[in-house]
Amino acid sequence: MKVLMINGSPHREGNTSIALKEMEKIFGGEGIETESVHMGNKDIRGCIACGSCMEKGKCAFDELNKFFTICGMPVASGQYWNSIHGRSQGEAAEDKEGLQSMRTLARNMAFLMKSIALGKEQLGLPGKEEPVRTNFIR
Repeated sequence: MKVLMINGSPHREGNTSIALKEMEKIFGGEGIETESVHMGNKDIRGCIACGSCMEKGKCAFDELNKFFTICGMPVASGQYWNSIHGRSQGEAAEDKEGLQSMRTLARNMAFLMKSIALGKEQLGLPGKEEPVRTNFIR
């Protein structure tokens, strides 16, 4: 099993990197290989460290989960919001609750991955229907 960890922060070794490294420790202990890719310097949408989430109270990251679910990808839960906080570079290492959230998320992901592999082996994959496409206009 392998987890692709995507760092979407514009700061390669910033607070997002701290969160991912905390998760890597758990995956390693669970026998799950990881690969990290930094994409924060690519021209794709996502966090650009603009700080507008502090003004508006929400960020674009909710959209990422929607992309996963429309593709039939299971999404693992955590113990609280799957986030870690730090304004200055390296500050996330001081967020004890955030670090714990990352470890819990990684454990839950490992459990989900192993459960899916076991279920796939014993039960196979669920059937799929042909998509019905509508434009929502009646």
